[in-house]
Amino acid sequence: MAGDVGLESLLGYAREDRVGLSVVLAVAGAKVGEDAAFTEKAAALLSVVGALIDRGAVPGDLVGKDRDFVAWPGSKDEVLSRLACEVKALGEEAATGELCWIHAPAPEACF
Repeated sequence: MAGDVGLESLLGYAREDRVGLSVVLAVAGAKVGEDAAFTEKAAALLSVVGALIDRGAVPGDLVGKDRDFVAWPGSKDEVLSRLACEVKALGEEAATGELCWIHAPAPEACF
């Protein structure tokens, strides 16, 4: 499926670096169409982020001088609820880095 290809591309990118929401919105927009209403695009964004969370990527912030990635705490539902609230409060499509970043941190090594 084309949606899976976009999702897998996002996941690969998230494993290498932090992904801004504008990139995630492009994949979400492809699912609902560029002419879709804001509410439809927001719902698609949450769906894509939820699928990324299921595959190990998480939303978070870049903090400190070194811009370290810090994942948002909470369950999947809590994180998606937070993102939904922030998207609704913004009232428009988020620019990269405006609300959060998506990253799939490497699992910690066991020694």
